[in-house]
Amino acid sequence: MSAQRASAPVRLARLAAAVLMIALSVTVAVRLAGRRGGPLPAAVAPPPADRVVDVKERVRHQEFRDGRPVADIRGASFFRGPDGRNHLQGSVEIVNLDPAGGTVSRLTADEVEYDPGSLRFTVSGRVRVEAGGVVLEGESFEYDKTAGLFGTTGGGRFASEATSGRAAEISYRESAGEVRLGGGFRVEIGPKDRTGQLLVFEGDAFTFERRERRGRADGRAALQGAGFRGAAAAVSFITSPDESSLESAVLEGDAAVVFGGPATPGGGRGEIRAERIAVAFAGGPSGPLSIEASGGSSLSMRSAADRAETVLAPTVVLTFDRGSGRTAWSASGGIRAGITAADGTRRTLEGAAAAFDAAGVLGVTGGSGRPAVADSADVRIEAPSISVATATRELSASGGVAAVLRGGEGRRPVGFFTPREDVSVSSERLVLRPETSTSAFSGNVLARQGTDTLRAEEIELSGDTGRMSGRGGISVTLTGAADGQSGVRAIELRGQDMAYLPDTRTVILSSKASAGLREARLEAGTVSAVLAREGRGLESLTARTAVVVSKGRFEGRAEAASYLADGERITLTGGPVLTDGKGGSARGVKLTFDLADDKILIENEGPGRATAVVRS
Repeated sequence: MSAQRASAPVRLARLAAAVLMIALSVTVAVRLAGRRGGPLPAAVAPPPADRVVDVKERVRHQEFRDGRPVADIRGASFFRGPDGRNHLQGSVEIVNLDPAGGTVSRLTADEVEYDPGSLRFTVSGRVRVEAGGVVLEGESFEYDKTAGLFGTTGGGRFASEATSGRAAEISYRESAGEVRLGGGFRVEIGPKDRTGQLLVFEGDAFTFERRERRGRADGRAALQGAGFRGAAAAVSFITSPDESSLESAVLEGDAAVVFGGPATPGGGRGEIRAERIAVAFAGGPSGPLSIEASGGSSLSMRSAADRAETVLAPTVVLTFDRGSGRTAWSASGGIRAGITAADGTRRTLEGAAAAFDAAGVLGVTGGSGRPAVADSADVRIEAPSISVATATRELSASGGVAAVLRGGEGRRPVGFFTPREDVSVSSERLVLRPETSTSAFSGNVLARQGTDTLRAEEIELSGDTGRMSGRGGISVTLTGAADGQSGVRAIELRGQDMAYLPDTRTVILSSKASAGLREARLEAGTVSAVLAREGRGLESLTARTAVVVSKGRFEGRAEAASYLADGERITLTGGPVLTDGKGGSARGVKLTFDLADDKILIENEGPGRATAVVRS
């Protein structure tokens, strides 16, 4: 709607006064134009039934003030009818003029009628009122000069340069410059040269105060524009200064806004629901800049890649960046979010607050002593901070991570741990990369399954077969049933680097590698441990480069060593040497530490082959 030169209701009041002046001038020849006070004329008795009196043809009446014309009134005829009312009929036109002679308002109709002396008028038959940049049209309108109210209950239309609408009931009130629509309405907002890109209001009732640029729609009101539509029990709004667009709208009472399509940045689509939703607009028909939902908010979004996101929180705020074409959102007050990938896999996140940035990264933070949580069919993660790159599904967590890698039929193996049971992992940081099937834990990593543990500075799982590598202070503890004995047998493997080869079930430790075996310790450049086929524990072990085996006061050195769990024997080869810690030593071709019988065997080869037995 364009700016007014003067109040439209004031001009409508002048119009009504002009109509009154015509009637009184042709009936009692008293000009009351501009005279709002004073006694009203006495009631005039109606003429006999079926008769009209005081008939005037080709009526034209002009009003002047201070020598200047202020009104021009025309009609085909004037008379007082059998109903006792005054009638101005036939191509009625009433024009009010400003001091410069310009048109302030114009009324055209088939008939104007009123009771003699009354300030209430009925205008009927192809009624059109133009005043203050507003046009009202319909078949019948009532004007109450005292109340400054012009309206209809028989259906009508209104329009301005930027707004048009229709309703069963229309009224325009002088005191507030207020348009009211009732009985079901439709209003379109937007410059006329933008057909198909208008903002459309619909509902039961509509109020708009033009001077304040404020309005309200009630009765399951609906608002629709380029790339969005909203609905609620009520919608209040503020228009732009030229009334061609909205600056903001607030939807209250079971509110919902659907956004998406070509007009939405990023091409995504979604829906947000809440008790209250506030929308800020960019101006024109380009849709929302931001949406803020409060009171049981629920957000669901689907990207162009068919990725779905859902968010439940007390407060959710969306922003649309038209420069980058990205949609971002944040949520607070305790949130629960879900991400469903195109392949159907789903991850749920919970925390105190969350934010989805323009780069497509969803971050969730914990609060009040409770961590953020990410949960899926394969893993549950707790940490102060968790983020997910929704396009790649890469997840990172930091600040102290506790994760459960779920086991069971069809689950991805976790290194050398049995796939049938869960594995608990704690670390400072965690990164999961589904696209490359890798999981990286770093910072004081501890992985545990029952009594089996793995400690390291870094651990990485890769592939779907259970490959595992580790770096920095590796410590592996494996337990298995001891043959012929009650309880378990524990073996500890150490090194600076580790690799697990699932095809051969082999754990390889290098750089200061070692193995702890029943009161004996083995050290070497490299230690390779083959794990048992069934259950937990060690099947065999080999060592290479600068091997040292210590048991009690005895120490054996060689280039290689092997260990079989069944016999609990460590065999050193490659020039083995045994020392007793007291300066004594022995050499042979094979040196065996029999841990089960607590013996050490030294073998020589050749014609004088002999075996020496030492009690350790």
